[in-house]
Amino acid sequence: MQFQINPSEFLLLIVDDTEANIKLLSHVLRDAGFTPIVAFNGTDAIELIRSRRPDLVLLDIMMPDMTGYEVCKIINDDDELKSTPIIFLSALSETSDKVEGFEVGGVDYITKPYQKDEVLARIRTHLFLNKLQKEREERIDILRNREIELQELNEKKDQLVRIVSHDIKNPLTGIVGLANLIKENPGFSSEDINRMLTAMEKSGKKLMDMVEKVLDDENNSNSKESLKLTEGYLKDLVEKVISVNKPKAILKNINLELEENIKASKASLDQTKIEIALNNLVSNALKFTLKDGTVTLSVKSNTDKILFEVKDNGIGISPNIIPHLFDNEKNKKGISKLGTEGEIGTGLGLDVVQKYVNMHEGKVWVESEEQVGTTFYIELPSKS
Repeated sequence: MQFQINPSEFLLLIVDDTEANIKLLSHVLRDAGFTPIVAFNGTDAIELIRSRRPDLVLLDIMMPDMTGYEVCKIINDDDELKSTPIIFLSALSETSDKVEGFEVGGVDYITKPYQKDEVLARIRTHLFLNKLQKEREERIDILRNREIELQELNEKKDQLVRIVSHDIKNPLTGIVGLANLIKENPGFSSEDINRMLTAMEKSGKKLMDMVEKVLDDENNSNSKESLKLTEGYLKDLVEKVISVNKPKAILKNINLELEENIKASKASLDQTKIEIALNNLVSNALKFTLKDGTVTLSVKSNTDKILFEVKDNGIGISPNIIPHLFDNEKNKKGISKLGTEGEIGTGLGLDVVQKYVNMHEGKVWVESEEQVGTTFYIELPSKS
């Protein structure tokens, strides 16, 4: 089998303490098209290997400062250099000498006096094999990086599915619930029906806007998620969240209130991400609040910070659950419970809330007392 390599592409190091041997082997290699460099002792050889990174080393064993075995062991103990193939070229011909050469990391062993054609054939073979090994490692690295990229994309896809499904499920439940309520109760007054239809229409439009924004951001983004800061009115932001969740509030006869204390009316935020975070907190508050209860979304702002609060007088959260609320893996194991009307409450989404808040360099926390109520807080730096 003929190994196809271009000798001019390879740098070879000859290590021998005898000048005549160096000259002869250098001549052989140059005639074959290779580029040789030389060292007359082990210390210089190690320095050249580290600085010049030859593609192959032809190494004598018996040298004055250190043996070839010692040089080979030092090279093979170095993670950056150990892939350099080393062929021993020595007058030592005992089997034990050859075995020791292989044990310290040599890839081949040629005894002196050597045949020119044999030396060149072995050099070509090991250069070709080393080239294949490097190509294999490069392909493995490419595949490993692609696997990481695919894993990141899958995680991002899973998060996107959660956002456009779970985080809007509660508002959609409200819309469907109101539609069924109107259908099954023909005795409602025109005023009540119009009020419910208006809430359904507004909520539906806001949900569509949110989904479109999320999908647009996904289509226009790179593999790693980043903020898309835009300046917007805080009042508009919280009113959207109220509008989206109004049908569910009407269906459960919950008073959904909005409170404002806005001194800095505009803020530079990723409007979609913060809307998703607030929507998640409000929909969860509605889920765990009894009929005739109250859920309040409030926003306070000044030149330094923005504080959102989502407060309810619902069933509260057990103290042993609070430390794990923002841990999606813990919530997947079922630490949460059903809503007050049997709504599924896995806690999915709170980790996304924390992620989006952290991306804004803000913080999120919760205070709760069972059978009294819960308040979630989101504090963000004000960048108006």
